[in-house]
Amino acid sequence: MTDIWDEDHRPLSEEDRQKILSRVHSLLFWLGKLIPEEELLEGESIPLREVVFRFIMKENPSPEDVQGATDLANALEAKAKNLEKQLHDGQLTKGEAHMLLDEICGLLRAVDDIRKSKGASASLMAKTVMNRVQDERRWLDFVKNVT
Repeated sequence: MTDIWDEDHRPLSEEDRQKILSRVHSLLFWLGKLIPEEELLEGESIPLREVVFRFIMKENPSPEDVQGATDLANALEAKAKNLEKQLHDGQLTKGEAHMLLDEICGLLRAVDDIRKSKGASASLMAKTVMNRVQDERRWLDFVKNVT
């Protein structure tokens, strides 16, 4: 199945780039986005959607499960930041930019689901909340600069 964005080969304008980047930093970034079925991390294909689902559905995850999920969330977050840098700095078409947005939001949704699950530690939850506060501050600064 082809993505509708595969067809859009128009150059990405700076205004479009900023709109797309603001979507990544919005509180509702995940709206309508699915966790990717599979993801390539460190050269290994991971059935990401299934792994995240199994972790969040566990009643009492072991400390090893929690550590593994935390490591996975950290790796996904690092990959999302790398993709965001490509989105910020790369010479992209509109289609490529929207496909990057979809991937970034899917990865961040997986990170969010993992960190909000029963097995996540309080410190990870606090870090997530602080990141959201910082995101909202950036968003408010952006709105102030635009108006």
